Parts: sequence; C-alpha cells; structure tokens
Amino acid sequence: MSANGRPAGVTFVGILIIIVGILGVIGGVLGLFDAETRKGLGIITLLLTLVISVIYLAVAKGIFDGNNFSRFLVGLVSVISIIVGIIHLLFASGMRLNGLFEALFSLIILALLYSSKARAFFARS
Repeated sequence: MSANGRPAGVTFVGILIIIVGILGVIGGVLGLFDAETRKGLGIITLLLTLVISVIYLAVAKGIFDGNNFSRFLVGLVSVISIIVGIIHLLFASGMRLNGLFEALFSLIILALLYSSKARAFFARS
C-alpha cells in the first residue's frame, strides 16, 4: 500500500490503463491512415479502440484517487473486453492469441480492481 492507502494493485491498474490508453490512441490514429483497416469491420474495431482508449485516459486519475465511477467504467470496459476476447478466441482464427491475451488482461484488471483491499480503498471516497 502507498502512503495514501492505495493498494499496489490499484496503482498497477492505473498505470496499465494509462499505457493501454496511450497505445490505443496512437494505434487508432495510425489506423485511420491505413486503407485496409478502414474497410468493413476494421473501421468499427478502430473506432471502438479509440473510444475505449480515450475512456481509459479520462478515468485514470479517478482510479488513482479512488473514484468509484472510474472503477465502474474500467470494470465495464473490462467485461466488454473479456467478451470480445472470447469471441476472437472462438471465432476469429487469425486473432485467437490476441483474444486470449485480451481476455486474460481484462480478468487481471477486474481481479485487482475488485479485490478486498481495492474495495476498501474505493469505499473511502
């Protein structure tokens, strides 16, 4: 735990979502310039990546501060990512490994954000 009582797992999640948010925005913007990515489902995936990345960046400070709404949003996005990861794992032969990592990554975030120490930290705000 840090000096302000924030569990290390919450700090780790905060850092992770900042990194994922930055990389997602960079990848999303670069994808806008790729003609192949802008076709069919690619543009939908690209826009979803940008939206999720911006949400992560917008709520990162709230995670560090113990804001419950920020935790809710990150939890919601994580559940959606688990579902998408499972769909990729089961139905998208070229994205199975990506789907596995996406689902596992999101499960870890959920576990850290909803651990007993994290619940106590978020209950204080």
